[in-house]
Amino acid sequence: MTTQHEHNTKNTSATTNRPALVFLHYFGGAAITWKWVIENLGGKFNCVALDLPGFGNTPPLPQPSIQGYSDYIKGALRQLRLESYTLIGHSMGGKLALQCAVDDRDTGKVKQVILVAPSPPGVEKMPEAQQQAMRLCPDESSAKKSVMESINIELSDVKLETAILTTQQVHPETRKWWIDKGIHHSIAEYTRTLSIPVSLIVSHGDPAITDAMTRAETIPNLPATTEIINTDRSGHLIPLEDTLWLSEIILKEICY
Repeated sequence: MTTQHEHNTKNTSATTNRPALVFLHYFGGAAITWKWVIENLGGKFNCVALDLPGFGNTPPLPQPSIQGYSDYIKGALRQLRLESYTLIGHSMGGKLALQCAVDDRDTGKVKQVILVAPSPPGVEKMPEAQQQAMRLCPDESSAKKSVMESINIELSDVKLETAILTTQQVHPETRKWWIDKGIHHSIAEYTRTLSIPVSLIVSHGDPAITDAMTRAETIPNLPATTEIINTDRSGHLIPLEDTLWLSEIILKEICY
């Protein structure tokens, strides 16, 4: 997948009337981890996938915060001249998509949010041992182990290689920020009152964002009208594991 700057020359709303979809990746991911979903959407949309700061070789934010990432995303989309769009966020990207939607209430640019195995808008209660492991910058072997522990469906060689590479590309300071602060920062009091359509796509087999976490920290902190779609097949990396199924769900959920 391409970075924000490359999209700016290839894929802007100034040159197409297709509905815009903005894809926000998971912690350890990058824009390229949405590549296969976007390909499966068949050119029906103006698709933008961003390499967020500190990921995919994009420079980190000097002082990262949930709000800072939202401001960065909004700025990137202004540069692309997108008048309105659906935000599709996976894991960390889900929490950031919700913050963008909260910030957007007065402008109406965000028409819909689709959450894929999202980090909860409340506190993500990650075991301390897992937090300690994720603070460390992994070598290739450790990165592969992390990816393999996140999935239930075997990845193709190219998808596995991509996931391993993007896991290693996370900037050290960005990595520490997300584990020490990002997952603990709650935006729940704001996300409960969103009035735009919200869809929640989760897997019962997710080892990272478990059923218990979703029930306790995610569903109660989303609007009561949220549409919930479940699968039993995937682990946490749904866009890579079950690409075709997720693409079909996105097509069904899009409001346009």
